[in-house]
Amino acid sequence: QHVFTHGLHRLQHFSCDSPVRFMMYSEAAAAFISLHSDNTVCLYKADGNKQTSLAQLPFMGLTATKIPGSLVGWGPGPVFTLLDSELRSMDAAHDALDIRVCQAAEHSTELVTAGEGNVCVWSVMLMRCKVKIQEELQHSTFTQMALAPPRSDRPHRAFVVCGQVVTLVDLDAGKVLEHKRDLCSRDITAMVYCSQLDCLITASQELSIRIWGPDWELRVAFVGHNGMLLSASVDCTIRCWNVEKGDVVECVHTEQKNPALCIGGTKKGDTFFSFSQQGVDVWTFRTLYTLHCKLKGDEGAPLRQILASPFPAPYPTRVLCVSGYSDIMLVAAETGAVLTSFKAEQTILCADYCLQKEILLALTDTGTVLQDDAQNLPIPGPAFCLILYSYLAETQGALEEWRSLQERRGCTFCLLLNKIYVNILWGCVSVLKIDNGKVLQRMPAHNGQRVTALQVYPENGEDMTVVVWKVNPYVQECLTQQLSLHCGQSPVYLAALGPKLALTFQEPNSGTYNLRHFNLLNQSQKCPPKEGHSDPFTGLCVCPDLEVFVSSSLDGLVCIWNEENHLIRLEMLQLNAVPECLAYSGFGGELFLAFTLPLTHCGSLKLAHQLKGLMERSCLDSPNTILIYKRLSQKIAIFLKVASA
Repeated sequence: QHVFTHGLHRLQHFSCDSPVRFMMYSEAAAAFISLHSDNTVCLYKADGNKQTSLAQLPFMGLTATKIPGSLVGWGPGPVFTLLDSELRSMDAAHDALDIRVCQAAEHSTELVTAGEGNVCVWSVMLMRCKVKIQEELQHSTFTQMALAPPRSDRPHRAFVVCGQVVTLVDLDAGKVLEHKRDLCSRDITAMVYCSQLDCLITASQELSIRIWGPDWELRVAFVGHNGMLLSASVDCTIRCWNVEKGDVVECVHTEQKNPALCIGGTKKGDTFFSFSQQGVDVWTFRTLYTLHCKLKGDEGAPLRQILASPFPAPYPTRVLCVSGYSDIMLVAAETGAVLTSFKAEQTILCADYCLQKEILLALTDTGTVLQDDAQNLPIPGPAFCLILYSYLAETQGALEEWRSLQERRGCTFCLLLNKIYVNILWGCVSVLKIDNGKVLQRMPAHNGQRVTALQVYPENGEDMTVVVWKVNPYVQECLTQQLSLHCGQSPVYLAALGPKLALTFQEPNSGTYNLRHFNLLNQSQKCPPKEGHSDPFTGLCVCPDLEVFVSSSLDGLVCIWNEENHLIRLEMLQLNAVPECLAYSGFGGELFLAFTLPLTHCGSLKLAHQLKGLMERSCLDSPNTILIYKRLSQKIAIFLKVASA
């Protein structure tokens, strides 16, 4: 089975006979290029093919230029050579100094080099050195460099590193500005400048990463290795860091004995490489979800329930969210706007929403049903589940009624009356009128045991039995028990697709977590599949238009099952956190989940994210740009766009 993960994803590993000396991306060659210790050259194309060039290049490194089809090979020593896209020599400089590192300027076609006792600025067009800076640098051998493009108040500058010391150089005036000797207590191993945030980022043998402001003030210090920013360390991990927020977004183990010695990538940031003593790895960012909207509520409270409106277009998709103990929010799925919300004085067990009538109901732990207009509908006896049964006898008339309601209320939410809804009591199913809470019918269901779940199809209880009811909305006593199915153990979640009923069962002591299919017509069942979840279930729902079931579990997996109870292509989605509940919107192809992100800072924030879904391998394997999130104790609703297979 194949698992699709969010975030860092290794596309391919290439073994190398000779250790890699240097690696970079060349737009001219449209490939990653590696230089090896035996002077061989390898090219790695986007389609995953590796090509060994006939060229023998003794250079220490290569740097791409802004001249179409041209690269520069440099080092070791005073070597500065212009190459074409086929890596053939076109010209060589005769006045070069020692070169240990070389970078292209961001604002011009110039290149900047640094080495033993010097920093130089080069004109690639003329192949000559424009600026040579040697004063105050005689005793320094530079191994790292970062360039800061010119600004209105600052010249073009270079940060160069020798051991623990960072030297700041004015490249326009050709002079040293200052030496910073107190940034780190051990040698600096990597450095990069972020022009968007105007900060210098350093990594050192202290096993930390630090971010410095324009006046050398320390903004953030990362400590995460046994050691958006990517870093590799001796603990054989690659980590993605949020520079602005100051935390780790993701950590990936390279599954190698040898740590990555270097990482780099394309200007677009869609793919990058790493190499070690073993070989070369090509990576990408796989983006399964992106930021959608923010929700308010109690800090640290989970999203306990998500319901999506079942009406097709032209009705809009609405998402009902129950957060914590008392917060209810109604969200427009298309825009992420919170249309209405309220905080109850009592604990909310569950809620439901009828889009066609603009009715929002909530069930409290005292057995009271609340409406969004503060009307209370008392219910006799303790209640544990609530659901609205929507039935439209005449769809066109219902649509005209809804449009009329929109015109009358404008942008406000005045709630009208619905016909009936279904509520669960101890061992009973009750049908009530929504306007006054009058009990229309009460039916015994589960031998006096508590009813634990209810769906618009079957429902189940503590007596290990699933009961299926037939609904006739035109009569007062509208419920008739159709069949009772004894399962042998208590199902955790249930969902129905036509006559097929999917139930989840779990036995944590034996590590068994099964999804079973029952045929309600002949009461037969299919054996549970061998593949799937290895942790307790957290949710199950049906996607009727796609004819699939979707399940989630504590290990962060989302599995998609067909009608035969098999995984679609044996593929699963691996989320970065634990799904808490899920629901399907039905007509927009959107699957709504709620989960908690890892805690790395104090405080909490609720967000809604949209997972752009992905059942086609071609969509999932295409390069995407990563979005880095603030990792608080976040409770998140996710929209997963599911494409038909």
